[in-house]
Amino acid sequence: MNELATVAGYPDSQFPTAPFDSASDYLRSIANEHLTNLWTQRNLADDLEIARFAQLISKYYSDDSGPFIPFCDDMRPSNMLIDPETLQITVVLDFEFTNAMPAEFTYDPPWWQLLSGPEMWLDRCLMDEFVTLYEPRMEQFLRALERVENEFELECKQPGLSLSTRMRDLWRTGRFWFDYAARKSFDVDTIYWAALHDGAGVELLDDKTRAEMGSFTQIKMDQLKAYEECTVRFSSEM
Repeated sequence: MNELATVAGYPDSQFPTAPFDSASDYLRSIANEHLTNLWTQRNLADDLEIARFAQLISKYYSDDSGPFIPFCDDMRPSNMLIDPETLQITVVLDFEFTNAMPAEFTYDPPWWQLLSGPEMWLDRCLMDEFVTLYEPRMEQFLRALERVENEFELECKQPGLSLSTRMRDLWRTGRFWFDYAARKSFDVDTIYWAALHDGAGVELLDDKTRAEMGSFTQIKMDQLKAYEECTVRFSSEM
């Protein structure tokens, strides 16, 4: 919300004003924010088929009751200080955007394994390269996590699947990409086309969205024309 308001000129009146009762309510709100940004941000030309992101909610979120827990998506190595002698984490920074999120977000393998986000590769259509580089680092992380889980299990047996098992499962099923896209306001289109699009076209969109595609295209073309006219005018004045 902060980035949409300060960078993209997102209309404040369109932000949610009340708590969410379920994970699906939250995710539908996120999907609506993506579409509102697509309509309102000038010179942002994209395909309204990104609306199909909302239709993936039921595929990846069958458990809708929560829980919601504190979550910080920016907890990564660049926001930590390490004691060079003991190699122990001594300080964790940048908690200001921590908020309550669906617990499922914590089951994803960390996106920062390559220190830069996946979108750095996806923007250049290098999904295969990202996966080739990422998976060995992910497995290294999960093996370390498994060692800790095994040590902890000797002291206290926990019910249910282990965190390392959940992380592998979410990567295997592709839900990692759905969760990541939900948290990335400006990269959802790139992530959708690279990792979530199943090859189907506009025929799977709902009637309302299909009806809006013509007016959406016209608005974006009008914005592009106005931008090009301004560019020519200012170039001639310099």
